[in-house]
Amino acid sequence: MKTIPYWLAGLIGVCIACAAAAAEAPPARPLSLPELTAIALRNHPDTRIAWATLAQSQAAERIARAGWWPTITASYSAQRSRSIASGGTEVPAQTRYGPSVSLSYLLFDFGTRGGSIERAAAERMASEFSLNQTLQDVVLAVESSYYTVIGSAALADASQQALDEAQANLDAARTKHAAGLATIADVYQAEAARAAAQLTQQRAQGDYRIAQGALAGALGYSPATPLQLVDWVPEQAAIERPAQSLGELLDRARRARPELLAAQASEQAASAAVRAARGNALPTLRLNGSAGQTRIVDRGSSEQYSAGLSLSVPLFQGFALRAAIDDARASLDSARASTEALRLTVEQQVWSAYQAVDTAYGNLDASRVQLESAERAAEAIRARYKNGLSSILEVLTTESTLAQARVARIQAFLDWYLALATLAHDAGGLHAAVDSPDTGALP
Repeated sequence: MKTIPYWLAGLIGVCIACAAAAAEAPPARPLSLPELTAIALRNHPDTRIAWATLAQSQAAERIARAGWWPTITASYSAQRSRSIASGGTEVPAQTRYGPSVSLSYLLFDFGTRGGSIERAAAERMASEFSLNQTLQDVVLAVESSYYTVIGSAALADASQQALDEAQANLDAARTKHAAGLATIADVYQAEAARAAAQLTQQRAQGDYRIAQGALAGALGYSPATPLQLVDWVPEQAAIERPAQSLGELLDRARRARPELLAAQASEQAASAAVRAARGNALPTLRLNGSAGQTRIVDRGSSEQYSAGLSLSVPLFQGFALRAAIDDARASLDSARASTEALRLTVEQQVWSAYQAVDTAYGNLDASRVQLESAERAAEAIRARYKNGLSSILEVLTTESTLAQARVARIQAFLDWYLALATLAHDAGGLHAAVDSPDTGALP
């Protein structure tokens, strides 16, 4: 089974989406799972929000790094003034004008500037990991909705088949009753069974429509948006358990889960914030310089230059500096605890997803045996009923068992694909088949 990395598809797709002002309409043709995923990564608002958040953090990092550079300001002034000398004598008006340039450069600050830059860089890394997690969440939502639609369609078909069989049983009961070979009670029982089958069929159709709306929403469309999906291929691919052990998947999740990596980056940002807060309570050394020229009309010009060092020592600010350090340390403690709590959550998710995959794998074989046995039993009972050797109650009971077996078989496949997708997501990576339908078929 070929696989493609969806984070790469998302990177390309979302870059295109950032330039789009409105969501594109879905193609008017059957779509496979990879095509649906590509549409969601281009179209879903969550991806655009994540990209915008990343752009903001990148800009914030560039702003922080600007602290390593001097600040240079150019100005140009013009002034006309007149003054009155002592004794009431008027002095002629003067017109002054000229340019000036000033420079200010922070030479040393005991870590405030460096801490701010490290914090911005760590926050940018956290945004990158959060973007990756958002893309994977969108992919999982599409996969889950896709398999739910496929499963709901199969359940609707199975319920329709059960309804057809219930109608056939009712027709047979009426025929035998007309021939005097069955009682009216047989007809009533068959009618009740048909009504129950019709009720189930209507519910299945409603669930199918709900699943279609959920899939459209996962793509970023209105629930009423019509979507066409490729048909399942009759052949069924081999069903195999994941090659990695539970321990390997847990280790992979700790290393690769973007959400956990983002939390670790946020912890680094909090640590840098502590360093910056400490630096604010220490002296700073700054270089200042200026140069300018002033021209006086009819009198000539003069030039001014200045350069110097300034040392600023914070002595007292109402205990605000100490409070800022305590606040930064508390934020760091909170970030560390949040990372640990998230690690435990990730491990629990991987554990649960692995157990779900293991259970779903066993259910596949059990549901196959159940369906095969129910089909043989139903076939035998129908033949006995035609020959007058079985009652209508036996037929209806067997048909009900067969309908339940069909639903169990479909649900087993649906649980299998959903469990696999969830495990891949929780372990820190998502892959899907290039030609999705031939990964397996619902019977």
